[in-house]
Amino acid sequence: MTYAKVEEILPEWIITNYNNGHDDFEIITGNSYRMKSLVKKICSENGFIAIENFNGNSGSLTVGIDKI
Repeated sequence: MTYAKVEEILPEWIITNYNNGHDDFEIITGNSYRMKSLVKKICSENGFIAIENFNGNSGSLTVGIDKI
């Protein structure tokens, strides 16, 4: 998926999934630093947090509600 497409669809996708009862989920980013940074930025702007996935998949981020 292109960076522009991620910027277009990710905010609504995250909010929709959260509203449908998903407290956290995994987003496949590949190993692209730029894509991971973009996903983290979009999540942060929408009240979510994206962290490195520690289940052995370095090409994904775990996303959940930011409970600060």
